[in-house]
Amino acid sequence: MPAGSTCRTRGGKVAPKYHTPRFMLVPQLRAELEVKTPCDRGPGRAWERGPAVDAAVPEAATKPTRVGYARCSTAQQELQSQLDALADAGCDPVFSEKISTRIKVRPEFVKAMDFARTIKKAVPVSG
Repeated sequence: MPAGSTCRTRGGKVAPKYHTPRFMLVPQLRAELEVKTPCDRGPGRAWERGPAVDAAVPEAATKPTRVGYARCSTAQQELQSQLDALADAGCDPVFSEKISTRIKVRPEFVKAMDFARTIKKAVPVSG
């Protein structure tokens, strides 16, 4: 930008009063200390339109991790229908066990919860 424009002082330096509010509104800009410029552009040169740049191809969205847990109370009950439903829902991994309702600590359930907590800690919070 030429000297005297809104983002430059009359002497051609960066105008802090122009940029500071943007840094406050968008904190990520503060972290970006180095502004990348094209190699054919330098200080004091007038801006010229460069060659067209192809739009960036968006990255494929990552598939969410779904943790499955299936349980039957007795050995006579079948577990396969639950496992099939979890597979259809896209759950991977799936933890399963045949254990009585009277048992308070269910090892596979504990493993499933630990796995889910590990994933939750590893994934950054998006705002």
